[in-house]
Order: sequence, then C-alpha cells, then structure tokens
Amino acid sequence: MECPHDAQLFDTDSNSTQAILRKLAHFQRWYQPIHGYVCVLICVFGIFTNFVHVAVLSRPNMRNSAVNCILTAVAVCDIGTMASYLVYIIHFVLRRNNSCTPTFTHSWLQFLLWHVVLSITLHTTSLWLAVAMAFIRRMTLRVTALNSQWQRPRFAWKLCFIIYVIVLVLCIPNMLVHEIAKVEGHNWKPGKTCKGFPSNYSEPVYTFMVSHAATINNCRLFKWNIWMIGILFKIIPCILLIFLSFGLVSKIRDAEKHRRKLTSVPSNASTDSKPLKKKNGTPDRTTLMLVVILLVFLITEFPQGIISILCAIFTTDVHKYLYFYIGDVLDLLSLVNSSVNFVLYCVMSSRYRQTFWEVIIPSWAYAMWNTRRGSPTELSQLQMNNSLRLGRKQSYTPLATEPDPRRDEEYSFEGSMSENRNGGGHRL
Repeated sequence: MECPHDAQLFDTDSNSTQAILRKLAHFQRWYQPIHGYVCVLICVFGIFTNFVHVAVLSRPNMRNSAVNCILTAVAVCDIGTMASYLVYIIHFVLRRNNSCTPTFTHSWLQFLLWHVVLSITLHTTSLWLAVAMAFIRRMTLRVTALNSQWQRPRFAWKLCFIIYVIVLVLCIPNMLVHEIAKVEGHNWKPGKTCKGFPSNYSEPVYTFMVSHAATINNCRLFKWNIWMIGILFKIIPCILLIFLSFGLVSKIRDAEKHRRKLTSVPSNASTDSKPLKKKNGTPDRTTLMLVVILLVFLITEFPQGIISILCAIFTTDVHKYLYFYIGDVLDLLSLVNSSVNFVLYCVMSSRYRQTFWEVIIPSWAYAMWNTRRGSPTELSQLQMNNSLRLGRKQSYTPLATEPDPRRDEEYSFEGSMSENRNGGGHRL
C-alpha cells in the first residue's frame, strides 16, 4: 500500500527504530507458523460456546430480559465473525502450500472480499450492541418501575435491528475501497504428483488490493474509510462503554450502600450474620464482572482503534510495518474478544451456570441432582426477598442480577456487558 506525500511514522535511519523493527520482524517470524492453528482452536471453541450461549439465553426464564436479548444478538454476531474467519484461515493460511489446490482463484478472492466486509460489519455491530446494552442497564437502574420500557425484549430487538441497519450502511465503503485484480504473467499449475488435471493445466492467479478509486488524491477515499473504522467503529464505542461502565459501577455501589442500611441488624443477631455477609458480597461480584468485561473490551479493541487512526495518517508506514508484523495479533485479539464471553459468564454468574446446566443436563438428571443437593439456601433466599421488598418500598431499583419474587421468570445475570467484537478493522 503506497500513498504519495504520506507522513513518515518511523525514522528508518534511527538505530532505535531499526532495533524495534527487527524485534517486530523476529516476533512475526516466530508467531506466524502457529497463528493458523491457534485461530482454528479459538474459532471452533468460540463457535461452539456461542451456540451454547444462545441456547442458554433463549430459555424462557432468560429471554424476557432486554439485556439478555442483546446478549443473544451479540453472540450471533460473534458466531458469524468466527465462522467466516475459520473458513479464511483454513483456506488461505493452512492450505496455502497445498500444490494440488489453487488458493487465489477468482471465486476464493470473492469470498475474501465478503469476508472482510462481513467481519468488520458483524464485529462493529457487536461493539455497538455492547454500548446499547450498557445504556439499557444504566437507564434501568435509574427507573424505579420493575417493568419499565427499558427492560422490555421488544424494545431490545428493535434497538438491535436499528444498530444492524446503521452499521451495515456505514460499512458499504469497505466494498468500494477493495477490488480483485488478475496477476499478469503468473498462473497456477498443479504439482507433478497431483492427479485429475490434464497436461499443461493452469489457472490465472488473482490478488486482493486497494481499488484505484480509493488511491487517487493521496488515497483520500481509503483514508476516509480508515478514519471511520478507527473513530466510529473503535474509539467512540470504547469511550462510551468506559463512561457507561463507570456510571453502572457507581450506581450499583450506591444501591448496595442503601440496601445495607435497610437490611442492617444488631450485632448480637448472630443467626443472620452469615446470610447477610454472603448477600452483601454479590454486588462486589457484579462490579468485578463489569470491570473484567471492560478490561477485555479495552485490551482487544482500543489498540486496534489507535492503529486504525495511525493508518489514516501514516498509511504507507503502518501497512508496511505494523500491519505486516502484528496484523495476525490484531486478528487474534478480535477472535478472543468474540469467544471469551461464555467463559466470563460461566465463571462469574451463578444464575447463568444454573441455566447452563438446565440446558446441558437432561431434565430427569437435573431434577435428581437438585433433589440430592437439597435446598439449604431457602432461608437465605427468603431473607433476600424480604430485603428486596424493603428496598422497593424506598424506591430501590433491583439489579439485573437479583431475583424478582413477583416475576421470577424475568431476570438477567451479572455479566450483562460484553463486547464484543469485532471483527476488528481488517484486520478482522
């Protein structure tokens, strides 16, 4: 990728710069041979777990929550992102050196074009869905009504549809800045040991490149598209999610302080101390869940946004050095972001784990397991319900992680903010 009159990001005459580039080149030579296999494992794991994720969130006791509806939409986006990347990595990376199968045919380059557009669209959609999810949580905590419009699944699905359409329209320029071109003077020929090909058989070789229209006027269209990917698809969602997440954490802590005042007991009431102590730990787990998801989001998405902005300013150097040396790592981060949500929810949400076992284990086995476990938590559950009623009398808004005694089938779980996503700025 060459754009005339580009500013230089790296001073190649500097000894320190040359040392950094040599280290990046060394890392790229070490990681590139294993990148394909690592990505296949992550994609297979992520596709399976996201299907399970959708199955769990589609249960009757889970799908009545607006947050869970958006989580389902995020999981669908992640499935599409990883399925597309799995086909790409198998054909263009793992099978690239297969002398009996042409790699760069016109049909496969058409797939590559749609893979770039699809992965950017789906991953960007999942990121904005995460922002919408955080916004819904924030508004839910501000409204005292148990069944406000912010908690209704119909509102969540409408919001998902609007985000899908807007992101799809904004991703149209990605189709305009790339094109498929024939490599002149270079044809593919099968190896001598390959069977089923006539003698002197050959096929033209095609390549994937930036279109001529995108490179005129010092790559104006191409840079405009990169600016949009970096700012609108990466940086702005990160900033919004940071502010919304800190607002949620602050609201949860304020609500917990209020609940502790309402449920405080004398120090000699030793029989109640354990349940209260256990209950008081729940919001800490919720806060930890939000912080963990925020960190995953920032670690996987924010660097890609910064690099996209650098690419819009220093297009030639970023393509020549950064994307060439660490592009595979950026793809890996996007895949990790798309596959980690299920693990986080299983580790940190007891309600999600309970519903997960209901989905995986046959009903008769789950009933037998529940019977053998007994119900030692009935007393603490009753005390929690009583404290929630006390809180509602004081206009306390229940958290999405708390059971509702009046509508027990409508609940969410702690990990209501994911990220999702990306399919990263292609990089993913």
